[in-house]
Amino acid sequence: MPKEKELHYFDEKIKQRGWVFSRLLGKRPTDKRWRRQLGSRFKQASKERSRQNAAWDLRYFFGRPDDGWYASLFEQGRGKVAGEATPDYAILDEEAIAHVHGLMPDAKIIFMMRNPIERPWSAMDMRLRIRGQEVHEVKDRKFYRRFDNKGSRLRTDYLGTLENWGAYYPAEQVFVGFLEDVRFFPQELLRSLYEFLGVDPSVEHGDATRKIHSGSRDTIPTRFAVYLARAYHEEIRELHERFGGYASFWLYCAERLINEPPSEDHLPYPFWESPLWDEWEGSRGMTMQSGPLSSVRAAS
Repeated sequence: MPKEKELHYFDEKIKQRGWVFSRLLGKRPTDKRWRRQLGSRFKQASKERSRQNAAWDLRYFFGRPDDGWYASLFEQGRGKVAGEATPDYAILDEEAIAHVHGLMPDAKIIFMMRNPIERPWSAMDMRLRIRGQEVHEVKDRKFYRRFDNKGSRLRTDYLGTLENWGAYYPAEQVFVGFLEDVRFFPQELLRSLYEFLGVDPSVEHGDATRKIHSGSRDTIPTRFAVYLARAYHEEIRELHERFGGYASFWLYCAERLINEPPSEDHLPYPFWESPLWDEWEGSRGMTMQSGPLSSVRAAS
């Protein structure tokens, strides 16, 4: 994997214009992300002291992005299975996906899904943390506006994402995972991913249960949970019909929140930490569904 988790080439950097000066002063999201990443890498550089890593940093931060530049970011992984993780690739348009496929027709796509009620809240939680704000400092209408904007709706349209990428990549090249498996079956999920990628599934890589970049809040205001349950009820029903398993839990959460809103001001978050999980598990059971899209379809 490259030194930066999210390269944002196909959604942002491929359209980038201007040199370093414009990125230092720019107000676009891509400029702000570049500055945050640069600051973070600068702090890490003093610990690494590697000529190879320094060369990568110079190329990434100060090179002009194009297809050749993108390929060069994986030079250190030559001879190994290599890849990157940029969640916003989920909402690339058809032209961009066609470009990805033109460069890498044999690529394997990993798409991790989480409860559609939780995903918009998680994004908002991260936004608050970056800005150093608390929930009570932001008016409710700003939350609702953020939940309803085009970007949020697209990022939670999982079936739309699978359809768009499925137009270029066959089912056996698309792995569909569920965040609940990260919580309940991390080792099994990791082995499934290794097998999908064609690498040794027996290799252990640290503690798979350790949380990385976990959110600072462990609750969600009930009013926001109810609002999102209503907003995504139909999408969740379609996911339940297609995948079953954890998606059935998502539907249970949505309908419970809509029909019998809890009296508490806040709910435990993620929902598998709440009484909703115990209620659902006790009444319906659980089916592990993560895997290549072709096998998920067969199991659903």
